[in-house]
Order: sequence, then C-alpha cells, then structure tokens
Amino acid sequence: MTLLILLCLAAFIAIVFVLCHLRPLTDEEVDALARRRRDRAVQRYYHFDRRGWSVNSHFKKKMAANGSLYSINESLLAFPSIAAGLLKYKKHEWMIIAFERNQRIDKIWLNKGPDRSQVQSAIGLQSVKDIAKSGSYTSVLILHNHPNSDPSRYSMVRASSKDKESAADWARQLCSDGVNLVDFVCERGGHHEYWRAVSDSFFPVADFISVLQRANGVRRVQNFKLHWERLFEN
Repeated sequence: MTLLILLCLAAFIAIVFVLCHLRPLTDEEVDALARRRRDRAVQRYYHFDRRGWSVNSHFKKKMAANGSLYSINESLLAFPSIAAGLLKYKKHEWMIIAFERNQRIDKIWLNKGPDRSQVQSAIGLQSVKDIAKSGSYTSVLILHNHPNSDPSRYSMVRASSKDKESAADWARQLCSDGVNLVDFVCERGGHHEYWRAVSDSFFPVADFISVLQRANGVRRVQNFKLHWERLFEN
C-alpha cells in the first residue's frame, strides 16, 4: 500500500512538472539557455586530445632559441599535445605561440627563455595582434613549459601568478580585436589549460537567441523540450 501511494505521488509530481513546463520560455530563460548553448559550442570547438603525440625530432632539435616563425599544418585538436611533446625535457622555459583558424594551426612562433624559470615572447603582443589580424585568425594559443628537476617529488603544472597576469593582459587586448586566447602550461609531455578568453564575436549569443526564439512557443511539446534542456542538460 505504501509503495502504491509513493508511485501515485511520483506520478502526480511528474504530471504537475510537465504541465508547468508546457508554456513558452520567458525572455530571461531564452537568454540563459542561449548562453548555455554557446558555452557548449565553445567547449566543442576547443576540445583537445590529451594523448601523447610523437614529434619531429629533427625539428625539435633545430628549434630557434632566439625565436622564429614557422609554417605548419596541424589540427587544433592535436596541437597542444604536439607542442607539449616539443617542449618535453627542455631544461629552459620555452614559449610557443600558435595561430588558429578553421580549427587548423598553420603558423607558430617559438623562442627560448633565459633560464628554467621564465620566458617571454620575443616578438611582443603587438606583433602577435598584427599576425592574427592579417591572417584573419580566430585564436591564439600560447604554450610554455615548466621544467621540473624532480618529477617524483614535485608537480609544475600550475600556472604562476605572473603567468595569469600575462594571460589576462593578452586576453584583454586580443579579445578586443575579436581574437580568442587559450593559454597552457606544459610539463613532461602533458598540456594543462589554465586560461581561456573568448571574444563576444565568436559564436555570438544573439545567434543562439535567434534560433531559440524561432522554436519557442510554436508547440507545447517543443516548449517542454526547451525547458528540459534549460533545467537538466549541461
């Protein structure tokens, strides 16, 4: 008898829930769901392979310590792992700046730092902005390594406060030009994203709102699906 009562109560709650969510979404709910959809689209775009990748040993050996710009052709998915492989076992800090469009990396800058504790871009932010603008690039990826003298005792995957300050400054200026920034620390062949800044012009929220507005209020079943997505889907 108790089980029957519980089942009836659960059925009643389910019916009430459905009936309460057959209405169209409000403007605020549309906006919230649009932003959630945009967040998911950004996550899909910047989905990175975390497996270790073999790298060109000749290229790794000949990397210009004083800095050089190289033309390459690698997928956005794989590139952080490739870059981490290039920086693996380096005793100095190095920096790699990659330029992405259409989920392909076709140009990188790299240079060596003065020691194992610091590295800065030898071309500077303005040059990076100029390259991004002239090439109509979507994103700039920055990867630098943290050499670890004793991996059995220490982990060097965390970004320093200076790393974060630099990322914030670059993000502010790049995003104002419509260019996204993704920053990584690399250690022992692994990459660890610690900063991502996405321009408002990338997957504009307004586009997602427009799609939702066309679907919202057309059918009650469709309204319920939108509410379900809003409430339960990540």
